[in-house]
Amino acid sequence: MLEYDFKESIGYSIAMANRALRKALDTELEHYGITFSQWQVLAGLALQGEISQVKLAELIGVEGPTLVRLLDRMEKRGWIKRKLSPHDRRQKLISPTKKVEGVWKKMTECAHGVRDEAVKGISSKDVANLQKLLKKIRENLNGQFGTENSV
Repeated sequence: MLEYDFKESIGYSIAMANRALRKALDTELEHYGITFSQWQVLAGLALQGEISQVKLAELIGVEGPTLVRLLDRMEKRGWIKRKLSPHDRRQKLISPTKKVEGVWKKMTECAHGVRDEAVKGISSKDVANLQKLLKKIRENLNGQFGTENSV
């Protein structure tokens, strides 16, 4: 029989909370014909501004070919634009368009609703402490393993 101390595992607890958050947000976004992956792309752009396709893939934790297909669909909808970098013509830079602003507003409303539901019954002090602790975990692991933060 396979054994692991799941009840004591911080990683397992974080992963399951992440899964629940993602599922809840995906369910809310679905009402508007928006996917969680599209949310990740736009959240990455909101966080970083114009960004290279390679760095965006790293930021949201997807493989390059997966991101290309996703960006193709988003570009067809008029939500993002791609252009060649003036410094490196092999590099494509991604930025949001004005057209995405209405969609982004719906996405952030969904995210705020899910966030409010997730922290229901938890004091603002405990939420702030949780954010502080999760940041420290990311810093510890980024320093140890050189991983990037994802959206």
